Amino acid sequence: MENEKKKISKKVIWIIAAVAVIVIAAGVSAAMLLTKNDKQAYFSAEMNSLNFMKDEVEERYGDELDWMEQTKEKPSETTVELSANYNDPSGFDSTGFQQIINNASVTLVNSYDPENKKMMVDAKASAAGISLEDIKFYLSEDEMMLSLPFLEKVLQVKEDELGNLLTTLDPSATTGLEDIEFDQFFNQNVMSDEDIEHFREAYLQMIYDELPKSAFTSEEETVEVNGASVKATKLTMHLSEKQLKGIIEKVITTAQNDDVLKEYIEEQASLEQFAYNASEVDQLLTDFDTALTEMKDGLSDFQIPNGLTSTLWTKDNLIVKRDMSIEMAPADEELVAFTVTGTQQLEDKNQTFNYQLGFDDGVEAKSLAIKGDLSWKDQQADDKITVSAGDMELSYTGTEQMNDGTREFDRQFGMNDGMQNFRLNWTGDSTYEKEQMNAQHNFSVSAEGITKDMFELQLNNEAKLVKSVDFDAGSKEILNLGSMSETELQNYFMQEATPQFQQWMMKFYMGGF
Repeated sequence: MENEKKKISKKVIWIIAAVAVIVIAAGVSAAMLLTKNDKQAYFSAEMNSLNFMKDEVEERYGDELDWMEQTKEKPSETTVELSANYNDPSGFDSTGFQQIINNASVTLVNSYDPENKKMMVDAKASAAGISLEDIKFYLSEDEMMLSLPFLEKVLQVKEDELGNLLTTLDPSATTGLEDIEFDQFFNQNVMSDEDIEHFREAYLQMIYDELPKSAFTSEEETVEVNGASVKATKLTMHLSEKQLKGIIEKVITTAQNDDVLKEYIEEQASLEQFAYNASEVDQLLTDFDTALTEMKDGLSDFQIPNGLTSTLWTKDNLIVKRDMSIEMAPADEELVAFTVTGTQQLEDKNQTFNYQLGFDDGVEAKSLAIKGDLSWKDQQADDKITVSAGDMELSYTGTEQMNDGTREFDRQFGMNDGMQNFRLNWTGDSTYEKEQMNAQHNFSVSAEGITKDMFELQLNNEAKLVKSVDFDAGSKEILNLGSMSETELQNYFMQEATPQFQQWMMKFYMGGF
């Protein structure tokens, strides 16, 4: 059963094919000239609309994004303190539960050095008069260390000894030959710049080049957007079944011969160090090749009778309306129709969108509606987004205000299924400066029988840039578990660690903390 779950099924491949078709329709590509033909104008509108929203996000959250970029390059220390406030609805608190919660707290200090590949977490907690401290975890590209309050020694495991240690502890689970690299925990980029450029050239640029200019047409047309008439340029892309299959076949052929893609799949599978061993990674690549071959062989019988039609209406080189439709199915199966229709209006201070995603398999028709109204004016935000399907609606509403570099916000995430209405409330403020930041967050829920002042989770966050990240063992001796034999490990845990833990626990019972 485990191996079956790890194989890439044909259904997944066909889903990838469907997504690829939509990517072609909504395409993201470069190579645009100043004097645009219809094909270039179509994709230019896509890119400009995407970049417009990207610029709006950067304008609104520039300080936050700048801080994130700094912490990707420089060492930083982040302190997070969690506490709660509970108001017993009965008003009596006869069990003392309210007092325990209201006086409890958890503090995490997370230090991270991306360049030297070091991270450390220092945790402490208190509740009911009991304090827990000296809980430290440290990880570098060479070793990991753990300090616990009840142990007199700091436990250490080196990277090149971890496989042997795991085999010693549980021979049935590992072989000792696993290649476990701590360095992978510090890899912040899902994909390298070189891989991104390769996939852009090998697939996106290739798809763009394969799209025939004759598949694109343009005309002027007046459309209605948000109740107003807009004189727009109508850009239509229509690919016949033969043209669409030709592009998909070329994508598959490229993937079959793409060593960079296969190395990337192997690398990502290897990151799941305890989910895939070396032989399973090889089998995964074999299954991938088999699935691509089956997909290519079955492409001729796959049904896309009307091809793909995607129409954009643009104003000032920004999309104001969209209509995409395609029907497809494997051979001898009923056609399934996918549609994307809707409007959007992108302005400097306000952006709105209203889209419907449709699905119809001939038996049942379903749709998903996505609506949004985003506003950022005079350093104030007023946003609303809803996603609805049938009786289910998910919503987000938020207001923000910037005052002297501090962002105050009130955000609500809602869910309504026609019978119950649930809301998560999130309020607080945040300040981002050049080398430090701080934020206060308050979370509460509202639902039938639950008011937002009944329970509130408070999260205070402070962060700053630091010079370095180092582990301080203090007076404790460092014990290297990876260099110990099975007998030595058993003796340590039975004769030292267990008695120390038992003695530590007795202090709780005797109120010694």
